[in-house]
Amino acid sequence: MTPSTRSANLLIVSENHLRGDEMSNGELIENLNKAMSLELSAVIQYTQHSFLISGTDREVFKDFFRDMAEEAQDHADFLGDKIVALGGVPTVEPAMIRQSVELKKMLRQGLELERAALEAYMEAWRSCGDKDLPTKFWLEGHIADEQLHIEELERLTSDRVAEITSDKIVLKEVS
Repeated sequence: MTPSTRSANLLIVSENHLRGDEMSNGELIENLNKAMSLELSAVIQYTQHSFLISGTDREVFKDFFRDMAEEAQDHADFLGDKIVALGGVPTVEPAMIRQSVELKKMLRQGLELERAALEAYMEAWRSCGDKDLPTKFWLEGHIADEQLHIEELERLTSDRVAEITSDKIVLKEVS
């Protein structure tokens, strides 16, 4: 084998390897773009909720919604950078944006959005290859964060209520 033939063969192998990575990244990029779309929607929806909340609820929930919007923007920034690093183009299309002027509806809309985002992150995690462990690890942390958001919103919407098994609290003396 001549040096030029060997170089040509290495180039072909290298190009095929890259095409394989691009093909395996395609599903991951698609799933990350679904999550990106939901995060962009969350930025807009939570910001809009922070504007529209009124009455005595405004004192607490204006900052709650703005904090949620800021966190969604941070997630969108990471997702955009990761999608480009994988060879994709980040979407600029947000998912459906819902609005309301009633706190209970706002919280329900947030809960639906967080559940959809959790599912998108789970799909992205499932489509991660073994070569992209840092993304998989980041997604695991983010999946845990999304689950915490869901649990908090479930408590705020009364979808998750603690059960009291006794009317009395008995304190025991510790010696």
